[in-house]
Amino acid sequence: MATTYKGNVGHLMQHWTLCELLVLAGSHHPTPGLNYIDAHAMAPLAVKNQSEDKPDRFAKVRDRLSQSSQSTYERAWYELEPTKGYPNSAAFVAKLWKDKFSLLLCEIDPETNGELEPWLQDIRKLDRCRHAELFQGDWRKKFEGGLLPPSKTGLKDEALTLVSFDPDMCSSHWNVAKKNLRIIYPEDLEAAMAAMQHLKGSILIHLPTFSAFGDNPQGAVIASANSIIAGAGFTLLAVVRVHGSMMSLVYARNVPWSAKVAELPDRFRAWLPAR
Repeated sequence: MATTYKGNVGHLMQHWTLCELLVLAGSHHPTPGLNYIDAHAMAPLAVKNQSEDKPDRFAKVRDRLSQSSQSTYERAWYELEPTKGYPNSAAFVAKLWKDKFSLLLCEIDPETNGELEPWLQDIRKLDRCRHAELFQGDWRKKFEGGLLPPSKTGLKDEALTLVSFDPDMCSSHWNVAKKNLRIIYPEDLEAAMAAMQHLKGSILIHLPTFSAFGDNPQGAVIASANSIIAGAGFTLLAVVRVHGSMMSLVYARNVPWSAKVAELPDRFRAWLPAR
């Protein structure tokens, strides 16, 4: 069975934001390397579009891609061969980050892991790559033991650590009886903060959520996440929204150029094509 991607406006929100964060980080010096950690790695190039019969802004952007596209995201997507499928976050990182980097990719799906490992074998051959690890299982298990600081991955302690999540939902509800591994609950955020506490240098957290509505509205999600993440010394810099149910939260700790991140919501709204 081919690995799938959702092919909707949520991808635009998630990866436009990620690409802009990479550009901002790469344009400010010194940023001696990138320690990239992904809790939901996904396939390096998923080939089946779940939304093929529902053309929307995703298709509109895909169909206009070219080498001269206006955004970094579009140009990178074009170079990653959109006719063959849709790239994951790590693929955008490897494409755009021009300096030294390390990768920790966590993925629970066995089929997806079967595609990630061969891709990582090629990434490890890059001179820029200092460390590339695939954890095959629930990201929570990997985070339990703490996350490697940049210096343990071949980078300097002052390198930027970028922690990325890609859940189906970020829930504001505590103590849910039957939990879904594709959802991040407040208890999970607490565990993630504990895993990051000892990390030195600058840290960014990119936390998209795609189902913030009903009894879990965006305001409740933001308030819940803030109560936990801000308590670990992070500041909410930006909320990049598509509509009432999708948004990307960007948090930072010890990031000297963080004021630039606050511009992303307005810039995304200006970039996002009309339906």
